[in-house]
Amino acid sequence: MRGYLSSQVRGLVPLAGGPGHAIAALLLLLLVICVTNAQAAPPPAWWAQVQAEAKHGGYQIIGGKQLQPLLAARPAPVLLDVRPDYEYAQAHIPGAVNLEFHLGDRATLDPAKAKRLAQLVGPDKNRPLIIYCRSFRCLRSGIAARWAVDMGYKQVLRYPAGWHGWLALQGRAAPNAKPGGLRTGDYFPSCRLVVLDKAADRAYLGLKHQEPSFALEDVAAGFLFVELYNELCYGCLKEVASYNHLYKDIEADPALRGRLKMLGLGVGSLNREVKRFRREKQVLFPLFADRGREVFHCLGEPELPVAYLIQRTGKGRWKIISILAGHIGDTRAVLGRIRAALAAAAAP
Repeated sequence: MRGYLSSQVRGLVPLAGGPGHAIAALLLLLLVICVTNAQAAPPPAWWAQVQAEAKHGGYQIIGGKQLQPLLAARPAPVLLDVRPDYEYAQAHIPGAVNLEFHLGDRATLDPAKAKRLAQLVGPDKNRPLIIYCRSFRCLRSGIAARWAVDMGYKQVLRYPAGWHGWLALQGRAAPNAKPGGLRTGDYFPSCRLVVLDKAADRAYLGLKHQEPSFALEDVAAGFLFVELYNELCYGCLKEVASYNHLYKDIEADPALRGRLKMLGLGVGSLNREVKRFRREKQVLFPLFADRGREVFHCLGEPELPVAYLIQRTGKGRWKIISILAGHIGDTRAVLGRIRAALAAAAAP
């Protein structure tokens, strides 16, 4: 526990008279208080992973117990929400400003975005900057933190628990991501999924790395057909045969094979439950677990079953181009609808 807490303040250099000094001193005080509590709860399972990311990226990690005192410090740090603007507009941590980062920013950062970040933080490179996104599964805050470090900011703090973690601290449940849910033209939520059928899933999705998880942006396809299901949903169980038939139709079509991939998300399911469901129901395409219902929540908690046809954009994100709610019915008609949507998306 001592190492877990002390790692949060390691590298924060007190700067006399500046906000960095206040932040570092406050973190050290919190460390002393927390270490004396021998019965403190152990760090969450994902903490080691985000700590490793922080060490590689050159920034610091803070937990919920550190966040609130830091926000109350004066002068106040910059609190940056890097979720999409529609998520920020609905609700955010009080005092936060918004600048969206996404997985397309991993390799390069648009000069206009870098300029905007510099405007939000200001010219003082020692001004503390706290960055958060949706939850610990969201990669945006890590990407933004790394770029902030590259731009020369010395006091970059990432709050990986994100908006959902902050809500939990307040004893509140997350509201719907958008009234009525996301619609055609909206961006599909960024997410990271654990590979379950390693060899087959990697081959089908064209994943080039061997990491245990992947982002949708890593899939080698221009379009994705994403189905959401729940094992307790009777309609979802009835749809298995239809979706398998659709998968066969896509793979048999030279114009679609390789261009369009299918995958399913088990809403609220554990990894082992998804693997069992796929085996027992003989699902032909890859399935993954949305254990915390994060994708489901960000979509607006739609009625299941539902499927989203999404297209990769030039910025690396996925945009919703069609939504198929309820029973898909005749798969030939659905295939025709998919072809029409792809043709419209390709039109100038």
